[in-house]
Amino acid sequence: MKKPIFVLAALAALVASSVAVANLKNGNVSAVSATLSAPTTAHLTTRTLTCAGQTIEVSNGRYTGTSTSSTPDLAGPVELRVRSVYNTTTKLGWVDGSLKIRATDNNSNARFSAVNSDGKLDGWLRGTAGHRDGILFGSISGSFSKSGGLTDGQLGTGTGANTAVLAKRADCKASETTRPSVRLFVRGEVDVVSSSSISVKPRDGSATQTCSVKDDDDVEKVEKGDQVEMTCVQLTGAWVLLKVRERR
Repeated sequence: MKKPIFVLAALAALVASSVAVANLKNGNVSAVSATLSAPTTAHLTTRTLTCAGQTIEVSNGRYTGTSTSSTPDLAGPVELRVRSVYNTTTKLGWVDGSLKIRATDNNSNARFSAVNSDGKLDGWLRGTAGHRDGILFGSISGSFSKSGGLTDGQLGTGTGANTAVLAKRADCKASETTRPSVRLFVRGEVDVVSSSSISVKPRDGSATQTCSVKDDDDVEKVEKGDQVEMTCVQLTGAWVLLKVRERR
C-alpha cells in the first residue's frame, strides 16, 4: 500500500541562538542552561518506508537519563518522548517530542522540535519550569539516534548546526512486515503491574501469565487486584502486551 509521507529535499540557513530564558511570576527573566543525557531507550518502535528510491525511518521511543544544571528547576532525572522521521539515504530528518525534568522540588515540562542532520539535532523548545510558575524558552541541540537516544545534549548553550530541511510529499511504500500470528488471551486478576510488565492470574487457577509492556500508558489505569482481560502477542520469542481492559 502506498502511503503519503514527507521526503526531505533541501538545506537552507536557519538562524538560531544558543540561549534559554525563564520568565518567572515576578517578571524576572534570566538566562539558564542545562546539559542533557538521555541514552536509555524504551518502548522503541520503527516503521521503514521506501519513498522515490530513498529510505525513511519513522520511529517512536522513550529515552531517560539526567539533566545537569545550576538552575534547580532544570536539574534531575530527565525523560524524552520522541517521534523521529529520518531519511537514511540523505541523512536528514527531524524530531518532535516532549521533555520532562523531575527536579527536586518541581517538574519542568517542554515540547520541542529539531532538525536532524546526520545525527546532530538543532532545535527549539518551549514549556514550563518549576511547577508551572515559570515559562521556559530555549534552544536544544545534541547527538541523537533512535537506538542511542540523546547524548551531548545542550539546552540554552552549545553550538547548533544552523540547518533547515524542506519536506515535500511523495508516495511511499511500507516495508513488508509479518503480523504476529501467536496470541495469548488471559481473563483474571492483576497480580503485578509496572511500567515494564504486567502479570495476570487466570480465573481458572492456572499459572500466572506475564507480558512485557511497550508503553506505560497502556497500563496507566490498571491496578493490582483488578479483574481484567489481557491480550498479548509473541514478538521475538517474548510475550508483549497488546491490550488490557478492565472487566466490570
